[in-house]
Amino acid sequence: MSTPRVEQMRSDSARKHPAWAAVREAFRVDWGPRTSVEKLLEDAGRALDEEQGALRRREPRLDQALGFGNTVTEREILQMYASTAYQEKGLCVILVLKLAVAMLEYGQNTVDAELMLLKVIHSLGLPHPHLNLGARSLQMSFGGGPVHLMNCKMDLLADKLLDISALCRHIAENKVDPADALCVLDGIIQRPLPFGWLVHFFNLECVCSWAALAAFFGTWQDMAAAAMITPFALLTRQFCMRKGLANLELLLCSLVVGIVTPLVWRYIVEVPLCHVPILWGSALLIYLPGCELIYGAYEIKYGSVINGAAQLMAALVRCMIMGVGLTIGWQVFGRDAAMAATDGKRGAIASMVPADACSFTGPSWQFVFGVLNFPMLFHCFLSLNMRLADLINGFCVAYPSLFAFMALVQMGTFPDYVTDAIGMFIAANLGSALERWNGTPICISIVPMVIILAPGWPSVRSVLGSMQKSVIPDEKVTDFWTDLALQGAAYAVGLSLALGMWRAWNHGHTQTRSQSGTNDAESDLSEESGSSDSRLSPC
Repeated sequence: MSTPRVEQMRSDSARKHPAWAAVREAFRVDWGPRTSVEKLLEDAGRALDEEQGALRRREPRLDQALGFGNTVTEREILQMYASTAYQEKGLCVILVLKLAVAMLEYGQNTVDAELMLLKVIHSLGLPHPHLNLGARSLQMSFGGGPVHLMNCKMDLLADKLLDISALCRHIAENKVDPADALCVLDGIIQRPLPFGWLVHFFNLECVCSWAALAAFFGTWQDMAAAAMITPFALLTRQFCMRKGLANLELLLCSLVVGIVTPLVWRYIVEVPLCHVPILWGSALLIYLPGCELIYGAYEIKYGSVINGAAQLMAALVRCMIMGVGLTIGWQVFGRDAAMAATDGKRGAIASMVPADACSFTGPSWQFVFGVLNFPMLFHCFLSLNMRLADLINGFCVAYPSLFAFMALVQMGTFPDYVTDAIGMFIAANLGSALERWNGTPICISIVPMVIILAPGWPSVRSVLGSMQKSVIPDEKVTDFWTDLALQGAAYAVGLSLALGMWRAWNHGHTQTRSQSGTNDAESDLSEESGSSDSRLSPC
């Protein structure tokens, strides 16, 4: 771990040689393991003067915004509780609010986030909590106090989510000074990611390139073509992130892939027409709907109809935007590209994005899921900003789950949707066991599996097929909305069965050493949460 003197020397060097500092930052890799939360809290306690009160120790940070797009300051939150019965709990409220937003920002699902927050709230002694967690915002209040409305967005940063989850567990099980916990939380939030932007870019490039083989069962030629197309999509993504064009990112990336794909296909790597869906699917892998399908159906199952339907509709619209963007971009260099498949006809009929894909044109499934999934999963976990020291945990869940799923598919013993449910059931059980053993959140374990299965790819192809029907009357198009919802429901059934069995064990028996009688109170809180419509599922 770097000392303050080393950090000062690096800062001085960066000021003297800004170009070299930028290169070092781009290629930065943090090889060290994560520091334990216990050690972080111990260091924070030493750094702060023990003779000062908790509020005085927090004074230098009180005028800073809460962060994550929320401009309210900690001092303003404290003033809301001034001259009330909860005045002494002001720092605890700030701690819970920041923990809630941080967990959602870093990828925790809303069900586990709510369960963990209820335990933290009870350990801190905050009365009568009311939580309403969503994908874009959260509401929280305590007793008769003010209602806090916070902004958030869903992402997945595995390195920080692991530490935030560990901090929550520690607070739930031990008596912790809120000022020390806030200091540790600020350090986790402000800590740089384990990889520089160029290393992260390289990992995303490898994930999308390997997907041609490991996710879509293409050939080595398909992988080479995908490796040429993907950088254009990733550079467009970087441009949108740096220029504040996040709302246009999906459309612009689809446009760029639609422009570049026919160039690579026609002039560089010539493959049959049915291989083209593998090319654009690999380049847009990170944008294909996945978790929205699973958790949308899952939320509806648990009674959150509005939020669940919103996620399913978001997945549907995402598929449509990708289909339209690909088609618009295709018109630049893909005009009349499919003349051979249309008996020489030109115009719109020969200028549509190919949607019908070949099946199993590459290596055997045993080689793909037994060998090629190693590099695929390796780069997939790194692209989620997981440290090298933490990779083995994710491998123990994703690798056997994917192999078992594909074996079931090849045996053809069960219908497709039953196989989907069984595959997710296996992954959720292994992920829950890992969570029970070392606290790794289950979403970190199963998201790479969802990425590789790419459940949104057939739906985007169905959208493209629907667009082709206007110029090809005999085109057979599957009902992409039905397929989309059914596939999400199948995954949700497997997920909910496993989590229903494990969640009571993982979240219902935490003994807190800071207060007595915690189990009874926690049970009451869990029952109250479970009966409320505000209980949401992973998003």
